[in-house]
Amino acid sequence: MKKRSQASSVSFGAVMAAIVAVATLISIPMPGFRLYFNMGEGVIYTIALIFGPRYGALCGGLGASIADLILGYPLWAPFTLVIKGLEGYVAGKLRNKNKTLAIAAGASVMITGYTTMAAILYGAKAAPVELATDLLQTGIGAIVALVLSPMIEKRLKPSFLSNS
Repeated sequence: MKKRSQASSVSFGAVMAAIVAVATLISIPMPGFRLYFNMGEGVIYTIALIFGPRYGALCGGLGASIADLILGYPLWAPFTLVIKGLEGYVAGKLRNKNKTLAIAAGASVMITGYTTMAAILYGAKAAPVELATDLLQTGIGAIVALVLSPMIEKRLKPSFLSNS
């Protein structure tokens, strides 16, 4: 039974990471700096709020970094793995205290990480563009997650949620 549970967990995680990748592929490039706005944030926060820090970190980091590779941003993939992984972990870890606070903490990790990396990789002029994009992206993602997560949780069986 344990082996099936592990296989189910891995399979579920892979599907959730794929959903993050697809949502991230829904993107709008920002001209001039090789940056882009995407819809992955809402999915990362939703996964973290419902399934916790482990799934938030793994699905957020892997799914978003795979999307970076597909979209032609391979330089960003390792940074995304760490930044989005930490973002999902933090949001998932704080989910039982306060969902809004959990998302805000995850967003602060994402905004700080990407704004810092944009400044390092492209210079100080890229930081304000990244910051504005990240604020919008995390804000929209927060709204999506705060609306979706209770609706999804209500429809999932309690036994499924307790196994995640």
